[in-house]
Amino acid sequence: MHHITVVPMIVNLDGQDFLDGVTLSREQFYAGLPSYREIPKTAANSPAALADAYRSAKAEGAAQVISIHIARKISGVHAAALIAAHDVAAEGIDVHVVDSASLSLGLGWLCVTAAMMAAAGAAVDQIVPALEAQREKTRIVAMIDTLKYLAKGGRVSALSAGVGTLLQMKLIVELRDGVVTPLERVRTRGRGLEHLIAEARKTPTLKLYSLLSTAGDQTADIAAITTALADMGPLRPETPTLVTPVIGTHVGPMCIGVVMVGE
Repeated sequence: MHHITVVPMIVNLDGQDFLDGVTLSREQFYAGLPSYREIPKTAANSPAALADAYRSAKAEGAAQVISIHIARKISGVHAAALIAAHDVAAEGIDVHVVDSASLSLGLGWLCVTAAMMAAAGAAVDQIVPALEAQREKTRIVAMIDTLKYLAKGGRVSALSAGVGTLLQMKLIVELRDGVVTPLERVRTRGRGLEHLIAEARKTPTLKLYSLLSTAGDQTADIAAITTALADMGPLRPETPTLVTPVIGTHVGPMCIGVVMVGE
């Protein structure tokens, strides 16, 4: 769609590598998440894989490439893209690497903006500043239902968990400018949902907002969020997006988030 090329990241499940969205669907990943023997691992795209994507774009007639990636502060993909861009420059391929400072649909909406502007005839030196402006107005808030998966990955100290008490907390986090910041810890999902909605409503004017989720029945929560944010802006798409295993391996099931793109 929109002539956007997606270079899949790598997900390792019990020693076997899969390509996200190619050899492993999101539904398959979440169905197996509780039973994997080892903690699922993820890996950034290699410079070689990205360079091949740039060559393919040129072969299809692209004069220039805008390469947009997950926040460089939380992933090595941006650095790999810079290497790949340097490697293909000698082949006459002009690549502009953009740090989305975001992930999931925060990154996705930047890609859509770039593709639509390109289709309308905008030049790269018009598109990149527009992406940078949109990036500054993009914010994600999410509720992590359990800290168990963060703890498994070494992102929560087992000692600080205090005999499992911390792991039972719901954590509200914000991603802005490429940095994940904890906002609140609460004991119940209901209170967590209240904080999530309150944080989302702090965005003054929305161009649109999107919902993100991982595995689990969150029908009631989704209805509560859409009702609470109905006056803020259009919901696009109209159903929640199941997040990639690259994110889900850290946040676990029953995580829910809101992507806000400001005017």
